[in-house]
Amino acid sequence: MIEVPSSAQNAAAFSPAVDDVFTRIASRYDFMCDVFSLYAHRIWKNHIADRIANCPGVLHLDVASGTGDIPFRVLMRSRGIPERRIIVSDLCPAMLGMAQAKLGAKNPLLEFRRLDAHDLSGVESGSVDIYSISFGMKILDRERVLSEAHRVLRPGGRFFCLEAARIPVAPIHSAYLTYMDWCLPTIARLATGGDASAYDYLLRGVHEFPDQAAFSLQIEQHGFLDVAHTNLTCGIVALHEGVRQ
Repeated sequence: MIEVPSSAQNAAAFSPAVDDVFTRIASRYDFMCDVFSLYAHRIWKNHIADRIANCPGVLHLDVASGTGDIPFRVLMRSRGIPERRIIVSDLCPAMLGMAQAKLGAKNPLLEFRRLDAHDLSGVESGSVDIYSISFGMKILDRERVLSEAHRVLRPGGRFFCLEAARIPVAPIHSAYLTYMDWCLPTIARLATGGDASAYDYLLRGVHEFPDQAAFSLQIEQHGFLDVAHTNLTCGIVALHEGVRQ
């Protein structure tokens, strides 16, 4: 029997074993991000890339990399750290293929690996200086992902997570959710030739992901220190950071 994740740990109740959605949408993923966010996702990703590029360390693991937007931006900002290497990883081969095409499969600073963020058994404990995940946490089991992030980071290593959040002003957040409830299915149906269900998981994740304080507490409970978050675009998304003790 295939186990579907509990929404208590996976805000989108998404399981790749049940729905191979990312293989279906890989070639359209970047375009859809532009459409859904009105290009704001580029600002958000630039912000996390700026933070990562200014961190010390030579090994950066990016999980749930998708088409490689975060590694691409970090590379552009890390030219002063020529020895830094980035492991670009994703569970979906189609997404990883898109990342290779975008970043250059033969770039000596990059290693492309098919990895499951829930089980990074191929990554040595305490070997990573920087760990990042962007817009993947909502479709994953947070407990397992945070445990693995803590395991692979060295003491003093930095954790970054860019994810959907809650606008602090409740009426504005409610209006935003109403917009998303209309916008996502409509645009997805047009852009995917009728496969609007491909983005159902995203709507669930936006609705159900914990607020900034609750997620920060969850990060702290997994052994991270100096946990903080930065609201972006009024709190539509937030960047969470922490240090592995």
